[in-house]
Amino acid sequence: MSLRLVSVIAPIVSSAEAKAHLRVYHSDDDAYIDGLIATAGDHLLGENSWIGRASAASEWELTLCQFPADRLDIPKPPLASVDGVFYTPADGGAEVELTEFRTLDVGVKSGGYILPAKNTSWPSTDGEPGSVRVEFTAGYGETPASIKHAAFLMIGHWYENREAATEAKLSDMPMAVDALLLPFRNWPA
Repeated sequence: MSLRLVSVIAPIVSSAEAKAHLRVYHSDDDAYIDGLIATAGDHLLGENSWIGRASAASEWELTLCQFPADRLDIPKPPLASVDGVFYTPADGGAEVELTEFRTLDVGVKSGGYILPAKNTSWPSTDGEPGSVRVEFTAGYGETPASIKHAAFLMIGHWYENREAATEAKLSDMPMAVDALLLPFRNWPA
């Protein structure tokens, strides 16, 4: 299984929001702050995110060697939509779009999954890596306030502590970040 983030529809917080949180009223650090926003977004929303979910609406691609025996679980809850299911047939021909399937539990916090259409089974594939490809959109319509606030705390911490090592003792990420994110964490099965 391989999972790839195709695009994030919106950043986790805007530049204006981050600057207001940091109380920065000049444009000298705009590029640096935008980099911190991207870093926080990658940590919280990226392919290997700590919370294991898509908190902001984003487009993803999941690839597998073959269809599972029963249901195909979609990672990165909450699932907004399955935009396409494609497969390479067992004869190795051109990729085919699967037009009939069922999507279940869209929008729930634990994730969604797809099943073959009623009274059918998954088609056979050639079994090569990437033989099954699922395009989907996941994430909340609006990022939950707790996740946004955790991003602000991370950005603020990194803005104030710009070096990996100094003579002064650096502190770890504030514990409030973990406390804000823990209820949203999608623990792997």
